[in-house]
Amino acid sequence: MIIMIMYDLATILSEKIFSGSISSFIINLVLAAILFVIGLLLGGIVKIVIKKILEKAEVGKTTKKSFVNLFLTVIKWSIYLLFASLALDQLGIPWITKWLSSVIVVIPALVGSLILICFGFAVAVYLKDVIEESKVLQWQILSNIVFYFIMYIFLIFALKTALISFDNNTVNIILIIFTSVISASVAFWHVLQAKKK
Repeated sequence: MIIMIMYDLATILSEKIFSGSISSFIINLVLAAILFVIGLLLGGIVKIVIKKILEKAEVGKTTKKSFVNLFLTVIKWSIYLLFASLALDQLGIPWITKWLSSVIVVIPALVGSLILICFGFAVAVYLKDVIEESKVLQWQILSNIVFYFIMYIFLIFALKTALISFDNNTVNIILIIFTSVISASVAFWHVLQAKKK
């Protein structure tokens, strides 16, 4: 990839030299370097500021430190990639800009889907515990149904969030396959549990 970038830069530079617009290319190169440096500085500053805010809010008491670090790293790298994309856009290399734009969309989408899964699991466990404590008729079956239903809903939303860069038809096909596999797995697990009893 680095070789392709260097080749593209050399091609663009030679085109600019032959077309007589080398000064505009140098200006764009300087602007790209400035944007890149601003991105590096801004990414680091934003990470430090958000970390201080989270420490004052005492988020570390309710959330693991590794999750907070993951969140901060994603924000920092999203800023890096955004400014790198802007810098490369100044140089006029469209395929790299397009690739970086797709990466910028994917990273927050994956983190958002992980947050949805964690939140869904917490809600599902809470509702399962509430039903189990109520001791209503057939509470075991009802608590399992509610647990699996809540988890399924949040997993679907998480998948849709993670696959935001795909077209709707592809996402729908993936969701149908996912639903089929999950349904078959849950049914098979319950059959095995029934045989053990």
